[in-house]
Amino acid sequence: MIFMQIFLQILFTNMRKLPKRLKILHRYLILRTVMKEISKALACIVTLILSGLYSLVMYPLYLCRNLGYHFRSPSVLLYATIFFIVDRYTKLLVVNHSHQLPIKVIDDFFTLTYVKNPGVAFGWFPDWRLPPIIMALTMIIIISYYSLKLPEEERLTRWSLALLVGGAIGNLYDRVVYGFVVDFFLFHFGSFDFPVFNIADIAIDVGVFMLFVDIFFLSPDEDEENNNESLASTSA
Repeated sequence: MIFMQIFLQILFTNMRKLPKRLKILHRYLILRTVMKEISKALACIVTLILSGLYSLVMYPLYLCRNLGYHFRSPSVLLYATIFFIVDRYTKLLVVNHSHQLPIKVIDDFFTLTYVKNPGVAFGWFPDWRLPPIIMALTMIIIISYYSLKLPEEERLTRWSLALLVGGAIGNLYDRVVYGFVVDFFLFHFGSFDFPVFNIADIAIDVGVFMLFVDIFFLSPDEDEENNNESLASTSA
């Protein structure tokens, strides 16, 4: 009987401690689960950081290694991004040093200034707000879609489209963020002042000119060669 009493006493004592032990076990399991999830999240973060660092290091090396290929068959979106970055950098320089402007670089010919242009290119249609944004977005979407289907052999076309997209994005960014376009190049021709413009305007104009040359002067020659080849094949 004494042993039975001792056994029951020990059993009851352990049963009283059981809820506390279950709580400790439950907390331990929760903590273990949380630590596993945290370790998984940290592993994902580390993987993303390493992937980003790898891309930052390796992609420039890839570009340098394949520089000739990129110039022979330029990626429209890649070079459009580069033109956009150059445009943004020059505009930020002008805005940050606007208190020092205007500066006469060449007397009576070339001046660096700071002009807020709410209109279209070269200050035309200053009362227009929404139409330039819609036109720029439409042009960017159409050209980007067309560039994805453009053959690699169309090098001049690719360069022209990259200039057009980069310039359009540069001015579109200004319109959306500031409500106006930052212009700073001013040329004087006697008493005539040419409309103030920026790098994005230059990119768009050069892109249009290159596209015009490609369509009206280079493409017909290719068509004639194709026609001559087809005639030669039929005669043979």
